[in-house]
Amino acid sequence: MASSNPLNISISDVKIQKFNKTDQMSIMPQFVEISIFQSIFEPAISAEMLINDEIGLFFNYPFTGEELITITYDQINTGGSNLYNARTGSEIKFIIKGVRNVIVGDRARSMMYILDLVTPQYLQNTRKYVSHAYNDLVEDMAEKVYNEYIAEDTTKQFNLTKPFIKEESLKVRQMVVPNLRPFQALSWLAKHAVAKEYEKHFMYLFFEDRDNYNFITIQKIIEDALKIKSQLQQNKYRYISDAEIVKKAPTGSSSDELRLITNIVNNKRFSSIEKIAGGYYQNELFEINMLQKGYKSEPSELSGTLDNTVPTLGPYPLNTPDYIKYVKNEIQDTEYSNRIRYIVNNYPDNDGQGMSQPLYRRKFGLGTTYLFALNQMDFTITVPANMNLKAGQVIYCELPESHGFNTVSYDKYVSGLFIISEIKQVLAQGNMATTSIRIYKDGYTTGLYENSLYSSSSTQNGNRGNRW
Repeated sequence: MASSNPLNISISDVKIQKFNKTDQMSIMPQFVEISIFQSIFEPAISAEMLINDEIGLFFNYPFTGEELITITYDQINTGGSNLYNARTGSEIKFIIKGVRNVIVGDRARSMMYILDLVTPQYLQNTRKYVSHAYNDLVEDMAEKVYNEYIAEDTTKQFNLTKPFIKEESLKVRQMVVPNLRPFQALSWLAKHAVAKEYEKHFMYLFFEDRDNYNFITIQKIIEDALKIKSQLQQNKYRYISDAEIVKKAPTGSSSDELRLITNIVNNKRFSSIEKIAGGYYQNELFEINMLQKGYKSEPSELSGTLDNTVPTLGPYPLNTPDYIKYVKNEIQDTEYSNRIRYIVNNYPDNDGQGMSQPLYRRKFGLGTTYLFALNQMDFTITVPANMNLKAGQVIYCELPESHGFNTVSYDKYVSGLFIISEIKQVLAQGNMATTSIRIYKDGYTTGLYENSLYSSSSTQNGNRGNRW
């Protein structure tokens, strides 16, 4: 059986400290387990901690929910890989968001409950609103919101800093953040940002990972990963059954253990009807412009041919050209798309910077199409505990074909690059640790065959049919 914790990651201490920085104490004896969550669709890291309280924290500390929780963990081994270093005293800090599922023991001498935790930056988000006019590049607006409303007070109160990573946008904009919470304002700005490389980067995300806050496009993440594809393939994650592990001859290196997939959950393989209604194949944006007293429409349609300019995890489309053509509605009147979206805008078409407004309109349709493509292949896999993994990271996976035959090969359509959309790190007493990651893919790794491999015409004389 493969080890779930080859790096020997363990919790060395769990401390609680009051808001006024007094009465710090260890609650390691009461700690049972913590699950830490990251997502590219969430602005903050969250966690759930299970506590077995036999000392009456609610009454004796007293425990009020204003406290800071500091998790200290060690990584004893390198797993035989030069990619990792043994280290001690790594810290993750959280504030308490809530307490739930309080269960009193049979003898009323103990309680068990779950602490809902979130990173300390979230506290600043809940106590402030952003109502401010900006005239700047959108990513610079976002950085100013982060620094002024989040980072500054977090540093003062908790002595914590986290870098803000941003991608360059196209042009200076005049925008008013309309009285939103800071994280909501940053997500709102991400919806309006148009990347400098707008033809191939169009879906901005704002999220927190282990190391940074990110205001970047998912296409930029993928593009950077494609530059090191051979390295990612060399350090690929592979599914190996227990039987194969037993038969596998020792290689003298344990680094392969770090990238074994021990469990696969196929959350979604395809969703054709959902994609039609959602606008994957065809969508249209109607912009009602108050300044120009009119409206503009910007249609977006999926093509059955490959667009090599846009960086993708899987280069081949998810449907056949005939199907893509059929599910689109024919143009009869002005409003014809599978999905139509309306927005009220107030920007002129020509802004004096030599750039036109349709660049801004175009990102909405492309973003809708891509989000459905990304959601098409959705897996959750369990891998050995690794605190270096983070949301937004691209990895290479070899996943098995899903069937009941005796001989199982790797799925030639699905195996390849994936982006980690969500990650769950579980650390528990007794040096128990594991990592589950939710991975997405936006297309097939290899082209589909035009003809069924079951037909005699496609298998005769070794002819396996043409790919498209």
